[in-house]
Amino acid sequence: MTGFGAGLLAGPALTLFLEPKLVVMIIMFTGIANLLFVAHNARNHIYAARALPLIIPAILGVPVGAYLLHKVAPSITSFTIACISIIFSVMLLMGYHIPIKREAASSIGVGFMSGLMTAGVGMGGPPLILFLSNQGWPKEVFRGTTATLFTGTLSIVLYIIGGIATFSRTLISLSLIPAGIIGFFIGNLLFQRISASIFLKISLSLILIAGFASLFINLFKSL
Repeated sequence: MTGFGAGLLAGPALTLFLEPKLVVMIIMFTGIANLLFVAHNARNHIYAARALPLIIPAILGVPVGAYLLHKVAPSITSFTIACISIIFSVMLLMGYHIPIKREAASSIGVGFMSGLMTAGVGMGGPPLILFLSNQGWPKEVFRGTTATLFTGTLSIVLYIIGGIATFSRTLISLSLIPAGIIGFFIGNLLFQRISASIFLKISLSLILIAGFASLFINLFKSL
């Protein structure tokens, strides 16, 4: 429905039972299938002037995130992301907004962090969603832009993470694509029936839930 929720919710849950590299693979394969449908459906609401300053830096951030996936402990990365996500999502849900006037310039840093996090932990949504929510983008533009960005970055990730794309991981990931497609059609029906304010609250709530889920998983694994 939102164009980014699958990775936010599935990522933390799957890491309880599966290895991090397999989780990234699953999110990549199912995400691309889902996001292609979302991006096509919202194609009339994607504006290059607003989307490109996010998408191009996101692509550049992917190699950095892929490197971190191999070199940095996932627990450190996910814990940091979780704390930031919780703080800012709560602030926005409570009505605190600080509109950024130089949106295009800020988009560069946000896009880069989103691409880095997509490749590094399979969860690139928090910086992008918090930024767009703060800026008050219309829900159609919001959804179309996020879907286009994640489709591009996820596609590139598939090539970069070739070293972890074993036969068994690829087979498991491919088998879950139909579930992602079914989810798109259900989410699309819901998207057409909700207001912009409800869409924003759902988006921020997903970030908040994902943040707490990541914290819980880190605590659970440290026991």
